Amino acid sequence: MSAIGGIGGAGFTPLTAPTLSQPPGAKTGATGGFQGGLDAVSKSIGAADTATAQVATGTATDLHAVTIAATKAQLGVTMTVALRNKAVEAYQEIMRMSV
Repeated sequence: MSAIGGIGGAGFTPLTAPTLSQPPGAKTGATGGFQGGLDAVSKSIGAADTATAQVATGTATDLHAVTIAATKAQLGVTMTVALRNKAVEAYQEIMRMSV
């Protein structure tokens, strides 16, 4: 009886795990995540402001995109406020602990 060979000779290449690359100077950890989230919310607010200005001047062609941009900005602000409130609650809980 002969041994069964591997499938390496069949032209298959082994899978490798994807790697996440960080842009140069990017912060890592919680601070980088929070800063990235705040930057994304800031950009969505700017996009909503731009879209609203286009509606006001009559240059907007897609009202659905304007509504979507405004909703994204609203959700981003709501999530940011909720995250801030949780952080404040956690800080207050830590300060109440006795050492």
